[in-house]
Amino acid sequence: MLNDVRMRIAQVADLVRSNGWSSLFKEVLFLKRTAIVVEKDLSELAERSKPLASAKLKLLEIDKEMLSSGLYSFAVNSRYLKALNYLKHGCGGYALARDNVVVGDTWHYVSEAADDPRGLHEDLQRFGFSSWSKDYVYTFDIFVAPAERKGGISAAFQNSAMLALRSKGYTKAYGFYWADNIPAQWCTRVTNKWKEVRAFSVSRCLMFKRAVPLRRDQAAHKKEPSWLKNIPIGEKKGI
Repeated sequence: MLNDVRMRIAQVADLVRSNGWSSLFKEVLFLKRTAIVVEKDLSELAERSKPLASAKLKLLEIDKEMLSSGLYSFAVNSRYLKALNYLKHGCGGYALARDNVVVGDTWHYVSEAADDPRGLHEDLQRFGFSSWSKDYVYTFDIFVAPAERKGGISAAFQNSAMLALRSKGYTKAYGFYWADNIPAQWCTRVTNKWKEVRAFSVSRCLMFKRAVPLRRDQAAHKKEPSWLKNIPIGEKKGI
């Protein structure tokens, strides 16, 4: 319980320090924000290690031994506290590290329940999944420190983490992103070619969330903002 409180306080502090109070309110209080649920056939993945190697970054699996070893520090403290919390709840994760500093992390959840939705991750339950396969994996909460978000690092990190999951025998990954998060769209849909499965209108008031399915015509993506249209394609891929 104490660790959960510490994590929330650190997370709020990091968010406000980086993006101001308005960003905090946007995360915990919103109405009818569109969530795009996506899937990736892991057999389609191709090795793309150059962006990480050029930046002297490597992929590491996050487990209790890695966190307790004292060998690694997190560039963003709230992410370390989140890692402790996710591991406690049975999630797995991968870190993006340079030397002994973790500058990014991404998480996944594996359900052993094939036909019981109560055994699925709460996001999957919210998005209407009623069955599951043991070789599927739900991925969520990918984070890369702001200073590292260039040169296609985020997309390469996501791709490398999916390759690691494929090596463990998983065949398909699911996840979601917010339709108003342009960098997430480019990373997930454009660069890494995840496919849209469904869309939901999500409202949140603090800890309470409600998701309503959208018809395909309702879920049409927002038009690309004018400032993004003026960016050369090569730079877009580096988001």
